[in-house]
Amino acid sequence: MAKSETVKEEFDLYAGKCKVVFYPNSHRYTVNGKPTSGSVTGIIGIKDKSGGLVPWAVGLAVDHLTETLSKNKVLTQSDFDEAEDLHTVKKDQAATIGSIVHDWVENYIKGNKPEIPEMREAQIGVNAFLDWFADNKVVFKSSERAVYSKKHDYIGKMDIEAKVNGKLCLLDIKTSNDLNNGYYLQTAAYVRADEEESGREYHGRWLIRLAKETEKEYNARMAKKNAKRVRKGKEPIVFPTYKVFEPMFLDNEDGNMDRDFKAFLACKTLATFEKDTGFYAKLAGK
Repeated sequence: MAKSETVKEEFDLYAGKCKVVFYPNSHRYTVNGKPTSGSVTGIIGIKDKSGGLVPWAVGLAVDHLTETLSKNKVLTQSDFDEAEDLHTVKKDQAATIGSIVHDWVENYIKGNKPEIPEMREAQIGVNAFLDWFADNKVVFKSSERAVYSKKHDYIGKMDIEAKVNGKLCLLDIKTSNDLNNGYYLQTAAYVRADEEESGREYHGRWLIRLAKETEKEYNARMAKKNAKRVRKGKEPIVFPTYKVFEPMFLDNEDGNMDRDFKAFLACKTLATFEKDTGFYAKLAGK
């Protein structure tokens, strides 16, 4: 086993019938010594997200080069290289903020009374979560708990299991600027896996979005978008009001859970197809 794989977590599911090992460095799972067909987040990764990510990445690069030119600086190859990699840098920064908020919430749920993070963006997220907690009757049951579907052979970690206003729910916390429908699939997969093992019935899923930016930063970002529209001869638009905290209950209508789980299984089928026939499969001579 590679050195990076020596760090591992071990736990039992299905009354000890499923011995799970998780390798955090590679985010890899095995069940009873065998790899699973995939993790929930890995499976959903097959879903195309380029519609929003490509314009975002291009915008970062253009803004960087425009700012460099505005300083009367001659563009060099290093400026282009930096612009090319900027989306990765920003993505890594966002992942760090999200990890801090998630770690704080997990510690809070366990009753450890963690200190408010020093990072400003993480403070925004933490305070928004506390506001929602104060406005609802929330009883936490577990957090960051692994769930596995023997029937469909997928695995993952659900954020929070809790009773919200007396109903058993899954809570999934996202540190992002918006909520995309890929989260519907993710939460449905977690719920169905836990229901399969426990026999309990969930009454809904909550997505909780925690903003990464202040209202001033949000307004500045929207103003920049409208400025670009005007430069291109388009009319400015009215953007949604800034929300530091956005809770979304996904199961207001019957059938939403089934719909989302079917879509997840479709992603799983496509992910398996890609794994068996895609570029890396061909590279390995499969």
